[in-house]
Amino acid sequence: MSARPVGADSGLSPSEPPANLLVLRLYVTGNTHRSTRAVENARRLLEIYAAGRFELEVIDIYLHPEAAIAAQIIAAPTLVKLNPGPLRRVIGDLSDSDKVIAALGLNALASTSLKT
Repeated sequence: MSARPVGADSGLSPSEPPANLLVLRLYVTGNTHRSTRAVENARRLLEIYAAGRFELEVIDIYLHPEAAIAAQIIAAPTLVKLNPGPLRRVIGDLSDSDKVIAALGLNALASTSLKT
């Protein structure tokens, strides 16, 4: 698993992502079963509901404990939605798709993109 800064490929500033870009960070603990499953579940849901319109940064808190401290992460895996607001956190392996979709507002995001 690798961590890459938001906008690394697109030249975007981390402080100013476009309003339609879904920016998320997934904090994991190494290559554990739960962490691996969380990464797979996050990517699967994002490809379905926000294909081409998301930036997912995976942060291994064993390798980057300072990132977890700065984000006040107390459990892992934790998925944090940074943009669009409001900030949301989902803790666990993200296997309950309905709860993840609702917490992140992915249904609203998908319906908005269909109108444009």
